[in-house]
Order: sequence, then structure tokens, then C-alpha cells
Amino acid sequence: MQFFFNIIKAILPKSWLKKIRPFGHGFLAYLAAFWYMFPARKMTVIGITGTSGKSTTTQILSKILNQAGKQTGYITTVEFFDGRRTELNKHGMSMPGRFLLQRELAEMLAVGCTHAIVECTSEGLSQNRHLGIDFDVALITNLKEAHLEAHGGFENYKLAKAKLFKALERSNKKHKIIGLNQDDEHANFFGAFKSTEQFSVSLKNANLKVSNNATEFELNANTYRTHLPGEFNAYNAAMAITCANKLGVVDAKVIQEALNQIIEIPGRMQQIQNNKGILVYLDYAPEPHGMNSALKAVSLMPHQRLINVFGSTGGHRDASKRFEFGKISSNYADTIIITNDDVYDSDPGEIAADIEKGITDNQNRKENIKVLTILDRKEAIRTAIELAKPGDILIITGKGSEQFLVLPGNQRIEWDEKRTIEELLK
Repeated sequence: MQFFFNIIKAILPKSWLKKIRPFGHGFLAYLAAFWYMFPARKMTVIGITGTSGKSTTTQILSKILNQAGKQTGYITTVEFFDGRRTELNKHGMSMPGRFLLQRELAEMLAVGCTHAIVECTSEGLSQNRHLGIDFDVALITNLKEAHLEAHGGFENYKLAKAKLFKALERSNKKHKIIGLNQDDEHANFFGAFKSTEQFSVSLKNANLKVSNNATEFELNANTYRTHLPGEFNAYNAAMAITCANKLGVVDAKVIQEALNQIIEIPGRMQQIQNNKGILVYLDYAPEPHGMNSALKAVSLMPHQRLINVFGSTGGHRDASKRFEFGKISSNYADTIIITNDDVYDSDPGEIAADIEKGITDNQNRKENIKVLTILDRKEAIRTAIELAKPGDILIITGKGSEQFLVLPGNQRIEWDEKRTIEELLK
């Protein structure tokens, strides 16, 4: 099969390949679903999409459903869980293609899962990797500008997300649920798709309380507390709780017990313990909206200085966000260290210069910002740790739990950011 596709790639122009690629992925998705005898038809399947919060919402929802006795597996950017064991996602794809997605669903079914949650990315949806999955629930966390160059504009990006809701409309399931963040400006667009039931979440009057190791909020006359910091994590938890309610989990004590068990999520506002008197956070934040949410969260915590280490992933495919990253970081950070992220075939120096331009062009940047460029990511983190003093907050964004780093020339190396940080802290 791969030999056949290699021949096509060698013969056809790149412009044609771009047009036919979704059909190829869609064909393989259906073929895989057929090969594994359509496992999604025998489980309750929840698809979760959005610009940010997908992985966290997925894992919170899974924990609640499992706590309530509904055996649930999931597939996320962070990891796969088949209902028995957890495996880090080392494939470099949040929503795996070809046969891997259906194989994971089949394994969930084989071990007794009644529910499955699939993180649905814009790239995965645009390439039709979801075809062959009958969804029961389509949920969107939020929609902000992201992947604009990869999709050819915001409207195309939104339409890619909408493919999940179109799939729900076509699903063979009898009861179809749409979940919305009512505080997001695009909620009504997704709410217009056909379903048998809808729910929405708003935290505008939720009495929100945020600290460096907890977030508390009110929802449906109950008060919930999660160990995950940040206002955005209150939205993630609220979406998961409300979705669980619609799937039959209504006991607030069961839900709170599940929330208590989630101490951290790998690479998602993950606090790295140390004896230096500094708060160290590791967060994925590959898009401007996620980065802003993370930096806003830590900026509200008591601290002396805020140090931010980051680069810009995507190479030439997402060049515009380099400037946004610089602007956002300079709104919050006292010290910025620009470094490599996944640069692919782009010039790392050019990426760093674009980020720095975003900083210098920001008229609202913090005063007396210190900006360094250290392209070696390990050395950048080492320098940040050496600069940090007791009372400071250090947040390192861009890689999260990913297990690789793509250096110039598309050189892919193994990279464990958490382990690197822990080693340097010692």
C-alpha cells in the first residue's frame, strides 16, 4: 500500500497531491474502519475539537466516566489510554491517521470499553482521518486564530473543525449530542448543526477562584475544585463535567472524586518540583491562544519575575504566529529567552528574529524586558534556571509532553522536555 502511494507522490505535481491527499486519507480511514469491523459503532464515541484544551478536556472527561463505572479509553496529543494502560503519544500526530486510529478504538472495545474519546484536530479532520467513526457527541472547547497559513485562512480553519459536526449529523447513532462553550464567539455557528440534544457551558458568573495549584468554580449549583491552575482549565473541567452529565454521570461527589485524582496532565501547565524556591511550569501552548492563556494564568500568581522560554513551531507553514508569540510573551514576561522549537526546513535565526520583532513592535510590552536568543533549547532552559531567583516563575512553552524535537534540515531527535528540565534543576 505504501509503495503504491510513493509512486503517486513521485508522478503527480505537489499542487495535485495537496488536493487529492484528503481523499487518500479518507479512503484509508474507511478501509481501516472496515478492517477492524467498525468498533466505533459498538461504543459511545465523543469527539472533542477546539483551538486549545482538547487533551485536558479529554482526560478530565475520561477520569469522570471511569470513576462512574463507564470504562472509557481515549486518544489525545499527549497519550493513548485503551482502558487498561496509558502510552505516551510518540507518533507526532495528535489525531493519528491510516490504521492507527481504528486500531486503538478496536483495542478499547476488545478490553471492554463502553466509551471512547477522540481528540479531533483541524489537520486530522481536514484530511478526513475521522471517516468511518460514528460519533455520539461532538464537543468544541473554543475557536481562536490558529494554523491560518496551513489551512489558508481562518474560515477554512473553522470549516475544518466543522467536519466533526458534519460527521455527527451523518452518524448512525440515534442520540446525537453537541457540546458548546457559550462564552466563545463562534458557539452559534457550531450549534447550528443537527443533533438530538445540545448543551453549553458559561463561566461568566461562576465565582472563579484561581491559585498556583488549584482552580475552583461553580457549575449547576455545585462547587468544583481541580488541581489544574488557570481560568482556561476551569473551562476544560466545566466542559467535561457537563458532557459527563449528559452521558448519565450526575453525582457531584463522583465528579469531585475524579477531579481530585487529576494532579497533573503531562505537558499541560505541569509544575516541575524543585528546591530552588522557584515555580517552574511546562506547557504545550503551540498556538498564540494557548500561550496567552498559560502566561495569563502564571502572571496572576504571586511572583517576583516571570521568565518565559519558547520558540515557534511549524517552520514556514505557520510563520505569522512567530510575531504573535513575541507580542504575547512581552505582555507578561520580565525575561524572555527565544530558542528553537520544531523548525523543520526553516532558518532558526530568521524565526528568532521574527519573534524578537513581535516583541519590539509591541507598544504595550512590559518595561525593561530582558531578551536573550539561545537557539540550543537545552542551553536556553539551563540559562533560564540559572537566571531564576527565589520567588520567580519560569514557564517553558511549545513542546509540552512531545517526545521529539525537529531541528534544521528536518532532523528529528528524541526530546523529553520534562526530563531535561528536571536534570538541569538538579
